[in-house]
Amino acid sequence: MKRFLLVGALVALVCLGNAEAQTIKDLSAQVGKGIQFKTEDDLFYLKFATRIQTRWDFENTLSNSQGPADFVNKAWVKRARIKFDGYFLNKSLVYKIEYDVAGGYVRDAIIKYKKNNCELWFGQGKLPSNRERVVSSGDLQLVDRSVFNKYYTLDRDPGVQFHHKIKAGKAVFYDRWAVTAGNGIRDNEFSPGISLTGKIEALPLGEFKSKGAYKMADLSREETPKIAFAAYANYNVDANKDRGQLGDLIYGEADLLNFGGDFLFKYRGYSFMIEAAKRLVTDDNEFVYDDLGEIEAAYYTGYGANVQTGYVFKNNWELSGRYSFTKPNETAFHSEITDYTVGISKYIIGHKFKFQGDVTFRDRLNKQDKIITRLQMEFQF
Repeated sequence: MKRFLLVGALVALVCLGNAEAQTIKDLSAQVGKGIQFKTEDDLFYLKFATRIQTRWDFENTLSNSQGPADFVNKAWVKRARIKFDGYFLNKSLVYKIEYDVAGGYVRDAIIKYKKNNCELWFGQGKLPSNRERVVSSGDLQLVDRSVFNKYYTLDRDPGVQFHHKIKAGKAVFYDRWAVTAGNGIRDNEFSPGISLTGKIEALPLGEFKSKGAYKMADLSREETPKIAFAAYANYNVDANKDRGQLGDLIYGEADLLNFGGDFLFKYRGYSFMIEAAKRLVTDDNEFVYDDLGEIEAAYYTGYGANVQTGYVFKNNWELSGRYSFTKPNETAFHSEITDYTVGISKYIIGHKFKFQGDVTFRDRLNKQDKIITRLQMEFQF
């Protein structure tokens, strides 16, 4: 909390300093677009935004030979964020800061240099990985991301990234590359290795409306069919968490290879997405041993996939569904899970102000199955 107050105070001082040194040219505030201002000389632009997700989760554990039935519920603030982004000195020098108020840590802290169709990133941010992760948690068509994403995403990492865009007629192609520490943004006191990531994406029918390639649900109601294909790979050298950038500290070192791909289709309110990934240890030994030579842990290796679809009616109600699973190699340490989910959303101001609910039947191999019901409100200012 002290770090949050310090960051807020420093930003406020910077803003006040700039306000005194320059005349403010534009000042605006709008739901979903935050508070924005820029100086008269157009050398400094700032957007301040906040967002909250409040949820109520209900879990019914079903009885079987593994144990009796059980019920729990939890009302909570799943996400509460503050964001600062803009440019300084010129429009090519861009910054972004995102702080997790609920979690108490910095999520993004990036300086970007943009020139023509190239971007060079310095700092901490999302890696170019599976689509569901790169999409903001505020732009999802179901209450939260899938079980597939939980176990196979790369998430965030500090380092350097290079993003490049190519246009060929109507088609658009992206290539994105990253060299990062490999230990993620939590519990990262040391990073014994390094992480290399690459992603190629093709939009053969052109760009989606309103950056819709990285927003779930077809709220823009694409007038012509739009599709996106992507493939990525990550090589994490000497990883000491069981999922690379994420997971439990495992007190071992292994080289992890994570690769996957995804497909997105949108047309007139209908959307369909499929993504899949696999993780393996390059020496084929997932286990970590103690001093006596006994197995004490295992890296999370295996494969999974996520398929989801939805249709947005003209009154901005959406019905959606998802099938998602993970099949880890070492089931003695990690559970095999399959989720079947149906959801409903009401978009009041797009993804900026919405109500969502979904119900999931969770099939867990050799464990008790669950029915999970979630209700959520999302508000962004």
